[in-house]
Amino acid sequence: MRGVLLGLVTAVLVWADEVTYSNKYFLVDRIFLMPFVIKYSDDLGIDKVQMEKIKRFIKENEREVQRNIRILEYLDRKAKMMILNGEDEKKLKEVLSDIAYVKTELTLMNARSVRFLKNVLTPDQFQKLKDLVALKIFEYQQ
Repeated sequence: MRGVLLGLVTAVLVWADEVTYSNKYFLVDRIFLMPFVIKYSDDLGIDKVQMEKIKRFIKENEREVQRNIRILEYLDRKAKMMILNGEDEKKLKEVLSDIAYVKTELTLMNARSVRFLKNVLTPDQFQKLKDLVALKIFEYQQ
């Protein structure tokens, strides 16, 4: 059972990578539930108050995610040029530390979004969401 669950989680992460920002921007692969919440809100029984909270959360956080991704893309280009130019390891290490920091922040934001959904949805809705994600991922792989 544990192996099946891990396989489904991995599948969710791989599929999520195709629908949203690349997992390369995160320290660990992103668990992205928001598209499922929006698309299947009726099936999940999400009411208007819950949906407003979810939309507000997305709006408030999307700008910060995009900003951090632009920073990461800049730092990535900078690190590549430093490597290509044979820059000093100490300077390169500083840029790599900055990359790790931003990826950590993005990963923590992802964890916050899952916790947010867990708090906004009822326990039954959250379980239904997880079941739905597993089902859709299975269908996607077929």
